Amino acid sequence: MNSSGWLCVQIGAREHYAVARALHRQGQLRQLITDCWVRPGSLLARIPQARRLAGRFHPDLVQAAVRAPSLRSLAFELRGRLPGTAQGWARTMARNAQFQRWARRQLAGAADQPQALFAYSYAARAVLVLAREQGWRTVLGQIDPGPEEERQVAVEHRRYPSLTSSWEPAPPAYWQAWHQELELADRIVVNSSWSLRCLQRQGVPAHKLCLIPLVYEPAPGQLPAGQPPATVGDGRGARHFQLLFLGTIGLRKGIARLLVAMRLLEGQPVQLTLAGPSELDAVAWAGRPNIRWIGPQPRSAVAALYRAADAMILPTLSDGFALTQLEALAHGCPVIASRHCGEVVRAGLNGWLLEDLEPPTLAATIREAMATAATLPRPLLRPAFGLDQLAAALLSTSAAP
Repeated sequence: MNSSGWLCVQIGAREHYAVARALHRQGQLRQLITDCWVRPGSLLARIPQARRLAGRFHPDLVQAAVRAPSLRSLAFELRGRLPGTAQGWARTMARNAQFQRWARRQLAGAADQPQALFAYSYAARAVLVLAREQGWRTVLGQIDPGPEEERQVAVEHRRYPSLTSSWEPAPPAYWQAWHQELELADRIVVNSSWSLRCLQRQGVPAHKLCLIPLVYEPAPGQLPAGQPPATVGDGRGARHFQLLFLGTIGLRKGIARLLVAMRLLEGQPVQLTLAGPSELDAVAWAGRPNIRWIGPQPRSAVAALYRAADAMILPTLSDGFALTQLEALAHGCPVIASRHCGEVVRAGLNGWLLEDLEPPTLAATIREAMATAATLPRPLLRPAFGLDQLAAALLSTSAAP
């Protein structure tokens, strides 16, 4: 039986469907199997409760074969809001299991053998089992550095015990399923040298690992026209440097250290905007004049946040990559970045690298950014790795080692 094309299995709009888009551009995408697909103008798009799922679509895939149990996924999300329903890890694992059962049923009916199956970690075990039974090539997209990252976050919580956080370590069953995914995968794609090193320290075989960075290519017309950063005065007409953090506000992202750094910068013309859901009690920054939290933001508002900022800061303790770096640069916003994520920032060309994650270092680097942001070349340097390069790298993983 001849093999051709790839099956791509994913929950959510991870990486803006970059893997599926890259394969589709090369004519290699057999089918995208996902949990929700909301075509503009569809009946689902007109359901008020589904508005938060409006980003589950990409115009690059309008002609692609996409299969999704969209109404079932919406029902799961709505049930999750009812009092007394499981939350946290229990809900996450239930969602992953439900999606895998459905995806496996769809894949079991494949008429002919695909070249390979790509699936993301933590929601892949059942489909990888099927793929191995069928003799398909299996590629696992590892989204983070795994248990090594969790250990670092646990240490961070012990360092800042006064901060009330909703973070909890994953249950043993979560990691047991993950280890099975690693065994079932022929190749494991990681997105940064940081993830690669962490997984190797955890004993993941080097011959299985493949480093492929993330891609961010906005759709034509998606980038807004330039606009000056927002002006926030200090009461005397002076303009404040606008610093943006975008993402989940938790200790893994280095927020505790950033809060201390902003304490060191009080009285200086800089304001930090925290945008995203928070694992921390807002009392952590209550009454702080140089910090504001605006909560979770819809995808449609993100571009304006980048364009209004003088710099984005990412003091993360650990990230598989942090796509926000690429998004920020695409919108003309330079980045202050940790070294524990994807290698995007080039000092003096598109931002500033943090030598370490201690609060005084963060404060000093923010001061440097305030002094030198205007001297960065325009447009900002952006990685040359795009969808075509991503497709080539993925296709190379389907060859036998």
